[in-house]
Amino acid sequence: MRACVCVLPLLLLGADMMRMYVLGQRDTLVAGPPNSICEGSCSATASPPKMHHSQDSRLRKTSENRRSAQVSDASERLIQLQRCMLQHESVALSRTDASDSLVAFLALMAAVLTECDLHCHSQRLREMSTRLENVVGRGGEKDLLLLLKGITRSTPNSPKPTVPPTAGLYPQDCQEIYQLGIKENGIYTIQPDPKQPALEAVCDMTSAGGGWTVFQRRFDGKTDFNRTWQEYRDGFGSPQTEHWLGNAVLHALTSSGHHILRITLQDWHEQKRHANYNTFKVAGENQRFRLTARDFHGDAGNALSYSKQYNHEGRFFSTYDRDYDRYAAGNCARYYGAGWWFDSCLAANLNGRYYHGRYSGITDGIYWGTWYILTDYRSGERYSFKSVEMKTRPRRS
Repeated sequence: MRACVCVLPLLLLGADMMRMYVLGQRDTLVAGPPNSICEGSCSATASPPKMHHSQDSRLRKTSENRRSAQVSDASERLIQLQRCMLQHESVALSRTDASDSLVAFLALMAAVLTECDLHCHSQRLREMSTRLENVVGRGGEKDLLLLLKGITRSTPNSPKPTVPPTAGLYPQDCQEIYQLGIKENGIYTIQPDPKQPALEAVCDMTSAGGGWTVFQRRFDGKTDFNRTWQEYRDGFGSPQTEHWLGNAVLHALTSSGHHILRITLQDWHEQKRHANYNTFKVAGENQRFRLTARDFHGDAGNALSYSKQYNHEGRFFSTYDRDYDRYAAGNCARYYGAGWWFDSCLAANLNGRYYHGRYSGITDGIYWGTWYILTDYRSGERYSFKSVEMKTRPRRS
């Protein structure tokens, strides 16, 4: 049986304190007689540390000898964790007590998941996940509960955990979270690229079937969207405020499978309209984050494919310091003050400057060229939007 090595991140509740607790209690956690409690048989647990060939062979031998002891250690920790959870799950915990108890639970869980074969203990870990959820509720620990559900979710016909040992420990996107049965709007931790660190993202779990990963949000104008290529690549702002999740993240989210883009626009009269694209993809940086947005439907109009000269679909991303548009006489991003998939130049620019309603001058506001009101021809004033949101999810069959 193949061993799975998963190290539980120390999440949300006092990470430094939890690290100290795990280190300080490690010796006591492994104490106790061997106990073969595992369902099925395990031929191995955690792999020994990787070493260079030049290291002494005696070190490798010592590491291998430790593996046999880890089976009983993990089983004993598993039993100890279950006893602790059973002891505390019926107690009404105050905020302070809940924190202390959860620290103890997490310390034990970290020890179990670090050295336990998840295939072997999947059923027992699933039981612990349920008990832990009953104890801590659905407050600030939702990322932990999500992680446990992802690790322990399996069936008799498919015993592998949903998080393979070579991948990240977090769900790839909000759709994966939605499929785990979590359908509350909020900010969750995702990991679109298992080779890159996890990040926080807004998940829309209620609109149009839910499971949307929000990658752009505008609603108050407090975040400047006239940013550099690197800032648009890496993301800026925060999920709690206006933000751009990052072009590199967009590429990771849409690089495999089929994805949908949903755009929600709201004007200053509280009118909402939507633009949906059933084919959505953002290429990698080596292709200048080229946009694919096809198969439109919605009531906001298809401003991304407006005309031959103003067709954003298939265009490269541009910023004021990287000019990849098709306007030979200048830089559209510099002129309109935003990073976007410009043509020469635009029929849409959702990253434009935030205006509180009407404005005058060049069309550098949040712009969607097929909206029913764009310009007041009597005054020459232009119209910007109160809020806009861009989000994506895998296409469902």
